[in-house]
Amino acid sequence: MNNTDSEFVRQSIWEHVPEARPFITELEQEELELTNGECSDPGMYSMLSYGFIHPVFRPALEKWAEETIVRSARLIETLLGSGRPQVIELVSIRITDLLLGFPELWERFASYAGPHMQFEADLRRKYYR
Repeated sequence: MNNTDSEFVRQSIWEHVPEARPFITELEQEELELTNGECSDPGMYSMLSYGFIHPVFRPALEKWAEETIVRSARLIETLLGSGRPQVIELVSIRITDLLLGFPELWERFASYAGPHMQFEADLRRKYYR
C-alpha cells in the first residue's frame, strides 16, 4: 500500500512515540470540525509540530526524559530514512532547525541522534554559526 507523505508521518509518529497519540487524535478531531466532517488529516507539518515537537519532543529534551528522547530519535531516523523528499524537508524545517537553533537542545539530543540526523545536522550546521 502506497500512502501519502502525511499518512506516513502520522503512522511513524503513532508507531514510535505513543505519547504523541492523544495530540494527533486531537488535531484530527479539530480538522474534522473545521471541514464539517470531510477531512481528518491536519497535514504533516501540523502533525509533526503540534502533535509531536511542541507537546512531546521539546518537553522531553528540556526534562531529559530519556525514554521519550530515544523513541523520538528512532522516529526522526525513520522520517529521514524514508527517501521521501517532502518528509526529509519537513524534518529539516521543523526538527533540525529547532535543534540547531537552540544549541542546548542539540547538545542534549546529539548523543541519541542516528546517522541520518547526524548527517542532516552536519549539512545544516553551517547556517547556525
